[in-house]
Amino acid sequence: MKRLFLDFVNQTEGKRRRITIQSPKENITSEQVSEAMDALISLGVVPTGYVKDRAAIVETNTNEFFNLL
Repeated sequence: MKRLFLDFVNQTEGKRRRITIQSPKENITSEQVSEAMDALISLGVVPTGYVKDRAAIVETNTNEFFNLL
């Protein structure tokens, strides 16, 4: 499973916020992600005082040994 993590930071208060997007679009560029993060800030989705900090696609694999229920 792939997830796109968009991390924002409030440098004054030392607080962090993360928006997680499940199954991001294939071949998404860093420029597209940066523009989307800017849009989230300008639309007020991210609280005032927060700025872009980090964006990363994280892929996890699950190897299930058993599931009893």
